[in-house]
Amino acid sequence: MPAPDTLGSYLVAVVTYLTVLAIPGGLVGWAAGVRGWALAGLAPLVSYAVTGLAGPWLADAGLPYNVGSAALCTVGLAALMYGVRRLLMARGWLRPGAEEPPIEWSKRAHWAVAGCLVVAVGLSIAVVLSARGGTTAVFQRWDTVFHANGIRYIADTGDGSLTGMGTINWYPDGSFYPNAYHLVGALVYQISGTSVPVTLNAITMPVAGLFALSMVALIRQLGGRAVYAGCTALVAAAATTGAYESVSSGLLPYALGIVLTPLAVAALQRFLVRPGVDTGLILALTADGLLAAHSSALFGAVLFAMPLVVQRWYRSLRRKRVDGVALETPAWRVILGDVLRMLPVLVVSGVLAAPQILGAIGFTSGAYPYYSWNSNLPIPLALKLLVTFQQVLSRPQIWLTVLLALGTLMFFTLRRMRWVLLSAIGLSGFFVLVTCYGYLPWVVSLSRPWWNDRYRLMALAAIPLCLLAGHGMAELQRWIARLARSGSWVRSRPQVLARLGLVTAVVVVAAMAVLTGGFYRNANATAVSYLYYNGPEGEVTPPVSADEIAAMEHLGTMGIPAQEKVLNDRMDGTAWMYAIAGVHPVAGHYDGGGRVDPDAVYLALHFRDYDTDPRVRDAVRRLDVRHVLVGSGTIRKDTPIAPGLQRLDGLDFLRVDYRNPGAVIYTIVK
Repeated sequence: MPAPDTLGSYLVAVVTYLTVLAIPGGLVGWAAGVRGWALAGLAPLVSYAVTGLAGPWLADAGLPYNVGSAALCTVGLAALMYGVRRLLMARGWLRPGAEEPPIEWSKRAHWAVAGCLVVAVGLSIAVVLSARGGTTAVFQRWDTVFHANGIRYIADTGDGSLTGMGTINWYPDGSFYPNAYHLVGALVYQISGTSVPVTLNAITMPVAGLFALSMVALIRQLGGRAVYAGCTALVAAAATTGAYESVSSGLLPYALGIVLTPLAVAALQRFLVRPGVDTGLILALTADGLLAAHSSALFGAVLFAMPLVVQRWYRSLRRKRVDGVALETPAWRVILGDVLRMLPVLVVSGVLAAPQILGAIGFTSGAYPYYSWNSNLPIPLALKLLVTFQQVLSRPQIWLTVLLALGTLMFFTLRRMRWVLLSAIGLSGFFVLVTCYGYLPWVVSLSRPWWNDRYRLMALAAIPLCLLAGHGMAELQRWIARLARSGSWVRSRPQVLARLGLVTAVVVVAAMAVLTGGFYRNANATAVSYLYYNGPEGEVTPPVSADEIAAMEHLGTMGIPAQEKVLNDRMDGTAWMYAIAGVHPVAGHYDGGGRVDPDAVYLALHFRDYDTDPRVRDAVRRLDVRHVLVGSGTIRKDTPIAPGLQRLDGLDFLRVDYRNPGAVIYTIVK
């Protein structure tokens, strides 16, 4: 099915999304004194923090979540941070400046990095647009229906609670799920006026561009070279295992958490170098933003950032210079000071995110089933997957492997960022452990925040691996520049010498673009296309068909009341009906686990016995069902339509109100 919306509507939604990311976080970050690349990078994460915290707290206060209330929360928080910061500065209790990057970039360097970032964002959008070619704009993976229905639910009801959107499937009480992704999506949906599928596409299109921005902000904060920042931005937009693989599996909030994770290090470094109320609040919001995006994101950020702290403390033990600390300061004072200063940040972060923390504790101790993947691949294969940046694709990204090898060999030139190698070893080791020994009970328990899923842990490991590959690309530029500088022709021409760095950087970037076929755009588009086909094109049938979409759109014109539910099969594409038509289905997710209503289960098995089974009629009355929508095909090849919804034509208690080749709408007439 061709995409149901025009390219213009997608661009409007993308611009709306980028605006929603920039304004709340940018305003709060600016009020807290964040500037430059740190502000540009942290703004999206702080925006997710502000919205992700506002929704649940507004729900607890009985207030609706919408554009107006989100704006008021943003302005209120920004005003509070600005006022507190100005007061502390006026009294001399806060002296900003030490947290700024230790190395200056030239204006030309800033523009060059910005250019690389624009290319990365454009590459990300091009990958997603290419992946959509020839198919519906509706996502076809398992969890995407939950995210789509959740965005529509929040926008329609104003309920920003952590359980509200779960009521589409797990009624009446709902189910806990961190909802910052959906809260931002609801704003995009309301402001842009586009459909939910378009909104989801808009949020997905720049995902690798956000990854690139996060990398740039991290490298800039830690004093890395501009060439390193620009190269890493391009690597981040090229690596399949970074952002695209999680998207291809439909793990949309998880992909968001991954691409924002590098910012945790940027915020942590700012706080360690200059502990203060302003830097501490930004660090707390960073942690809460990751937690609100996806519960595992905060755990992943801790694992990723811990080597930075280890390097800092190791240097203090060796009596070497530590950022933000006088040279003669004893190591015990550095370590104890870091720990004690973190305690207030943890307290503030915990209080702000109390709904998320309490909800997560209740969820993990509840009745929702936890299934492990029990992966047991050979260790050599796991290592090969890591270093070749591949899992869902058969062809390795060999040029990224070359850059990774070069960056690893030259890790000693990373200076403040040598901890990245330790992070890469640790996270890669975690991936190998789960990939090769995922069936062991203690490994299952250790990897529970990531659902024992090697694909999720590959994405986490890809963060430091991309940093090393970007470093390899930057070192290649440095080597070529030194080689060119040694020639007498270059040395005799000052104008050429002054621009040698820029010229060699352009040469390296152009060479990599050619060698990788446009930074692996086609390969990544193939990976992302799985999101639209529910797997490799031609090998699967998308569960949400064009006929089902047309039938759901027709449902939206039938004037069905909000309290009424439409009976549908759990495994066909009709679970999307709330997102597409605003009509509440009996089965609002492919997932039938957890506390699914027993009436829904019984109707799926026995509805066609409506005439002869009083229990069926009682269930229909309790759920307020007056219409039935039956699609064609299911998300699982080996799972047919539920027996209670098969062979309904000709039954005297049903009237056909709409039919097309792949879907039928019935009305119950008895």
